[in-house]
Amino acid sequence: MATCDESSDMIERVDFDPVDLLMQLEANLRGITAFWRERGVDSAGGYHTLFDRDGVVQPEQVKTLIAQTRILWTYSTLGALMNDDRLIAAARHGFDYLVRRFHDDVHSGWFWSVDADGPHDPAKLMYGQGFALYALSAYATATGDHSARDLAVETFNAIHQVADLAHGGFWENVDSEWNPENTGAGCRKSLDIHLHLLEAFTTFAGLTKDPVHIRRLREIRDLLLDKMVDPIYGIGGNQYAADFTPLQPIIIGRTWIAERTDDVIAPGHFTTSYSHNLELGWLLGRADELIDGDRHIHAGLVDRMATHTLRYGFDHDFGGVYREGPPLGPATDTDKEFWQNAEALTGFLHAYDLTGRAQYAEAFARTWSFAKTYLIHPTLYEWRIRASRDGALIDDSLGNQWTGGYHTVRAAVECVHRLSDIVGTMGATA
Repeated sequence: MATCDESSDMIERVDFDPVDLLMQLEANLRGITAFWRERGVDSAGGYHTLFDRDGVVQPEQVKTLIAQTRILWTYSTLGALMNDDRLIAAARHGFDYLVRRFHDDVHSGWFWSVDADGPHDPAKLMYGQGFALYALSAYATATGDHSARDLAVETFNAIHQVADLAHGGFWENVDSEWNPENTGAGCRKSLDIHLHLLEAFTTFAGLTKDPVHIRRLREIRDLLLDKMVDPIYGIGGNQYAADFTPLQPIIIGRTWIAERTDDVIAPGHFTTSYSHNLELGWLLGRADELIDGDRHIHAGLVDRMATHTLRYGFDHDFGGVYREGPPLGPATDTDKEFWQNAEALTGFLHAYDLTGRAQYAEAFARTWSFAKTYLIHPTLYEWRIRASRDGALIDDSLGNQWTGGYHTVRAAVECVHRLSDIVGTMGATA
């Protein structure tokens, strides 16, 4: 992991100027689109996922489901948004590779990773199944491809065949035949999994408009709210037992954080991810709009989520959002990763939209200022992986097997849409 010498002074106070910020985010969206248009497609099949600090493709022996589906989502979303045939062709390239190499033709679902010889890790991690559903739904929406729609339906049905009928929800890790793995992770449920299944179910139900799919979306939304989110403080937990009793989190193999430590126990006891809370807030808004036709129905909860982040997870000196901390009290991990700060942008804008509270608009502007100054590459526009609290780069690579443009592209797209609405409202009332 690269360690860099860059550091920063405190970022000055930043005003929320929606017109100027819209211009900046539009430029970022154009730049990050160019990054993926120019270098993402692997002519040998699928997508490149490893990029060094200069955006140069690095060799890889194993391709992961999470990276391939995230990049498929990226090309599908950008291609539809920009009506760009080259981006749609890139999406089709990835879809064909996904079906050919990752699909389990015997048990259905998708392998976790593949290499030149076939499945490298044939497990059906629920995280990967959710992102497969998300990407297939986005691709089918962008292209009208009926085979992608059919595979999305198959994936959705396979996921539900292994739901926990006793308590609800879904297991963290299952094996190639859809049995819970005989590991600590196989007996756990996590906010992370269910948050991303909410996201995938929303996109899938938006594709099919099937009342059964919308009902399943409502069920997972209600489960998240009833079992995984504290109603008073508006924060999610981390890991849970079968009956949703909170558990001390463990480092689970084949997850984002696992590659950084040999410890068995994650830092802290019971922790919350500030950006997962903000991300859940705006994803709830999207689900609410599809289910009930009203993205405002959980405005009070979103307000509490954003207030908690400002109190404990936001850096009021340098700007930006820390990684995680205890439910109450200062953050215990003050590094600033790309994905947390990308999701914080959309989360703070969503909270501002629902509540009109200026503190969320300012938090958005200051998070963007930190990201633009330290995390976002000045000419390639993709985000570096991780920085310290004051902006010193810890990992300055522009892509690994977990990134894939998903958080960064999505933040740019969502923020451009939301800032455009704000600017349009200003013009209408001027």
